[in-house]
Amino acid sequence: MKLTRTRPALLIRHFLRTVEIDGLGGAIAQAWRRVSRSLGSHGLRGTLARTVRSAPASPAIAATGVEAPHPFDVLHGTDTAGCYPAAVLPPTSLSALLITGYIGIGPSALVQAIAALPLRPGDFSFVDLGCGKGRAVLIAAQFPFRRILGVELDPELCRIARANLALKPDWAARISVLQQDAASVIYPDGPLLVFLFHPFFPRILRRVLANLERQLRRSPREAWLLYANNPRYTRVLRRFPFLREVSETRYTLTPEDAAVNYFELPYERFTLYRADPPR
Repeated sequence: MKLTRTRPALLIRHFLRTVEIDGLGGAIAQAWRRVSRSLGSHGLRGTLARTVRSAPASPAIAATGVEAPHPFDVLHGTDTAGCYPAAVLPPTSLSALLITGYIGIGPSALVQAIAALPLRPGDFSFVDLGCGKGRAVLIAAQFPFRRILGVELDPELCRIARANLALKPDWAARISVLQQDAASVIYPDGPLLVFLFHPFFPRILRRVLANLERQLRRSPREAWLLYANNPRYTRVLRRFPFLREVSETRYTLTPEDAAVNYFELPYERFTLYRADPPR
C-alpha cells in the first residue's frame, strides 16, 4: 500500500494531542512558539513550505528505503507489515484525527498472551478495535473463538484486511472486518474479549470505553479487555471503574519477530482488564 504522508494532517493531530495533555491554552501557546521559531529561522515563505511538504518516512523505511517483509506475511502470503503513522491516514473525522496509526502486533507474543488468558476461547467473541490490516484477527483465528471481529475506520486498511481474509476459506468463514468507528461499534452478543494495540489517544479511548460500558449495562455478560502496548492513560481509566486490572505481562518475541519489531524490543507488553458488571 502506498500512502502519502501530509504535513498538515500531522500538525493538526499534534495540536489535538497537545490539547489532551496541556489543555487548549497550553496547546495554543506551544503552537505559537513553534510558529515563532520557524518564522525566525526560515521566514514566512520557508514556514509555509515546511507546513505543506510531506512528512518524513518511518525510521525503518528511511534507513533502508524499503519495507522488510514480516515472517508472518512470508508464511501466509498476507500483507500485514509496515508502519503507517496517523499522518498517513485521511483525517476524515475526529476519531480519524486521534488514532495512533497502524503497526502489526508481534504474532508470537499475541499467541502467548491469548493462550495464557483465564477463559475458554470457544465461549468468547474476539473483537479487535482498530484492526488495521488485520494481523491480530488472523492470529486469533488460531484459537477456537466463537466469533472474530475486526473494526477499522480507515477504508484502505479495511480493504487490505479483507483481502487478507480472502486468502484462506477458514479465515473468510470465521472473521469479519467492519469499516466503522470503534466508538460506536455494536458488540456481538455473549462473552467478549476486546483487544487493543494502543490504537487511540485519550479522547477517543474515552468514547470507546463509554460505548463498551453502555452495552455491558444493557446486556450484562463476561467481558475482558486485553491491551497491548498499554500507555496507561490513568486519568482515562479512572473514569471507568468497571474495568479492573488483573495483570500486566511481557511476552518474549521469537528471534524472527524481534528482528522486525518496529520499536526494536524483544517483547510485547499486555495488560489484562476484567470488566466487572457496571452499576
